[in-house]
Amino acid sequence: MKKNKKGLARRDFLKATTVAGVSALGAGFSVSSTLNAQEGIAPEISRPSAEGSKKVWAAQYLRGGESFIMPSFAPDFKSFDEEGVRQDVRHAIDQGFCSILPLSHGLRGEESRRFREVIADEARGKIYLVGILSGADWGRIEDSVRYAESLGTSHALMYFNPGLSTQDEMYEQMLEVLENTSMAVALYAKPDSNIRHLDPTGLPLNAFDRLADHDKVVAVKFTQLIRPASAYAVAETVGDRLHLGVVDLEMMLPLALKYPMQWTGQWAIDSLQSPKTPWVNQFLELLRTGRNDEAHDLYWQYEPIATAFYQLQAPSLSIGGHPWVHIKYMKWLTGGNGGLLADYNASMDYVPHLDQAGRDKCREAFTKVGIEITDLSDIRFQTCLQFSL
Repeated sequence: MKKNKKGLARRDFLKATTVAGVSALGAGFSVSSTLNAQEGIAPEISRPSAEGSKKVWAAQYLRGGESFIMPSFAPDFKSFDEEGVRQDVRHAIDQGFCSILPLSHGLRGEESRRFREVIADEARGKIYLVGILSGADWGRIEDSVRYAESLGTSHALMYFNPGLSTQDEMYEQMLEVLENTSMAVALYAKPDSNIRHLDPTGLPLNAFDRLADHDKVVAVKFTQLIRPASAYAVAETVGDRLHLGVVDLEMMLPLALKYPMQWTGQWAIDSLQSPKTPWVNQFLELLRTGRNDEAHDLYWQYEPIATAFYQLQAPSLSIGGHPWVHIKYMKWLTGGNGGLLADYNASMDYVPHLDQAGRDKCREAFTKVGIEITDLSDIRFQTCLQFSL
């Protein structure tokens, strides 16, 4: 891409961010979802319109944290607990998150669809709904995209297909999806060793660069384990036009010196904070408003729980898994719905079991930084019994 074009794109991006912020204040919108969470007020949200600019919408509304909702199962594990799922949506709203991603792990067919519909119903008008776009041809994903749109999904995480031979092919495949959906899109910067011959980062940066000019592409999510050099390359390539959804909060601090920073998406942020102590949202708001020194101080106040969570995640993430039950338990500790998850038929390295030592570590992580958690017995977690702190 020519330098003068990128310079213009950057000015437009920053201008859109500034104008959107002023417009939000002038219209009476709260620019701090943290304030809403602390006062118990559901955030007023505005869906991106079909005619309006998605980039302007994202500058105004894609702010703060973005978490996900997993199923809460009935005791027989054959169906999910609707009220438990609704409780998790309310828990996300109470934390001031801007959006949530439904993850229907363990559900199939109609149960999976009903799970998404329950989340959409509870979220409507209160919090944005996120989808996932797999790295496949439009014809293969059209039905799922149309279903997501029918639920009111505002934006989606887009994967690239590492099986394609060139970055041009990746670009064309993703572009076709963009041209056919009404949703805004966040690219997924998850390196794949199979395409390192195309780019040393394992990412299709040339394709990302071209896609970043598209109005529907509003952000890029960095995977948690991305290397600093690769993160730098992504930021240098698209940070002049896209919001950088960094998962490693410590990495945000140096990147925020050069790039606008206001959003982090699609991860278990409620494993690090609570409705009463929504520090991740506060951290993002400090960075968004240029108070980097205050953000630095806040990060180090809560660094122990961030580090504990990253260390919990890292072994499983390195082989493509997640400590899903630990994440569910940490949500429950601060007000989410409890309950074990369905059997993943996976190794303990891929999806670690939640034993007593694991539960103790989760509780200790919150206690160490002074975040209030329940003192209820863990039996209440296993039986899905809800509570209020």
